[in-house]
Amino acid sequence: MNLIPLAVYVGAAIAYIVHFVSRSGPAGRVATVILVFGVLTHTFVIGMQTMQVGHVPFVGTTGAISAFVWLLALAYLYTEMTTEERAMGVFIVPLMVALQIIPAISNSVAMRPPVLESPWFAIHVSSLLFAYASLALACVIGVTYMLLFNELKAKHLGFFYALLPSLQVLDVMNHRAVTVGWLFLTVGLVVGAIW
Repeated sequence: MNLIPLAVYVGAAIAYIVHFVSRSGPAGRVATVILVFGVLTHTFVIGMQTMQVGHVPFVGTTGAISAFVWLLALAYLYTEMTTEERAMGVFIVPLMVALQIIPAISNSVAMRPPVLESPWFAIHVSSLLFAYASLALACVIGVTYMLLFNELKAKHLGFFYALLPSLQVLDVMNHRAVTVGWLFLTVGLVVGAIW
């Protein structure tokens, strides 16, 4: 079942690459629509796996990675839609594709041990995975910020200056990703302490 979201994410990655190279508005909108469709199909797959095993499939490596990819896509879509900047998709979506290969290859859902049957488990793990996904997004944005900053500081305007958004836009994107990451990290830690 995890092959379907993988295929859609591959399509989104190709569309984001086309948008990044051409800086075409329609290509960017198509890339966003494909990624939204990928998130919806991934949501459906996670829902089907939940119905299959009777719990949210966050247990085990493949379940955690699949959930991380899904939450990374949600975090990126939030950042993209609130800043209306699609250039970072060329860095984020291929990372999602590479990670989604693991659940697609071993298409199995691990059974939950009895110690993890608390209802707090799903909230704790999903909050922390969303925090990790948001902070990973902030890391990628921060690296691109530094690449563009170094190019501007050296007064050698080249590849990054031509294709990346401005430092102000990258700063806003990074701030939003970090804010969401810290919020969900706090929720995950509080729920973990209660659990």
